[in-house]
Amino acid sequence: MQNIGIVIDTNWDNYILINNKFKKINPEHYRIHTLYGKTLEIINNCCVSNSLTLIRHAASKDYNLCKIIYNLLKICDLWLIFTNYVEYNTQTRLVIDKCDELGIKYIIVSEHSRTNDYYSFQNDQNLSFKKILMNITKLEIDNILEFDNEIYNNNFSILNHIPINISHEIKSKFKDTSGIKLKLKEIYTSIYEHKNDLNIKLLYDKEEIKREKQLKKNIKEVTQIDFNKNRMNYYKNKNN
Repeated sequence: MQNIGIVIDTNWDNYILINNKFKKINPEHYRIHTLYGKTLEIINNCCVSNSLTLIRHAASKDYNLCKIIYNLLKICDLWLIFTNYVEYNTQTRLVIDKCDELGIKYIIVSEHSRTNDYYSFQNDQNLSFKKILMNITKLEIDNILEFDNEIYNNNFSILNHIPINISHEIKSKFKDTSGIKLKLKEIYTSIYEHKNDLNIKLLYDKEEIKREKQLKKNIKEVTQIDFNKNRMNYYKNKNN
């Protein structure tokens, strides 16, 4: 049985696109490996719907993202990467870079090109996705060196886990729950700001565009009112 590694963008929520690929994976021939975190639920649901065996790999204090990916690179024969290229220094980027470095095969599925997946290896374009999987051979790589990257590890920890463990010192500092609520609010705000920093910044002001649309709408409504008013006056004068 072969192993397929799955990583997706932290903000990915397209269930249908993942499920359509999983439908074509034979559960008798492949096992799915993925990470514990924010994206686990959507992957788990797709695996359940298609009777696929899912093996989850969790991070911990001594077992960070890089260590998980390092161990998965040694066993996964192929990677399926669901990304829209709007995040960086996250698990999808790390897997792509390491697969390119080691010559491990991967397929990128994106919402930007739903009908044309990216293959890191040569394949017959006339073959279906299911048949391409059947042609994947067992991975045989012995020279994978262990690696570590603090930026990837920290980003994964921040985006996938909420650090709400409150020490005795903090508890004693806050006499009531209002202090704890404030601390949690600060943590959520920090996570939100960090996620925004990872996303690609737009080259235009969305709020300004909304205001322009509303202004055009108001002008159109006023024009329509004036037109109706003038028409009523016309018929009124004509009857008189």
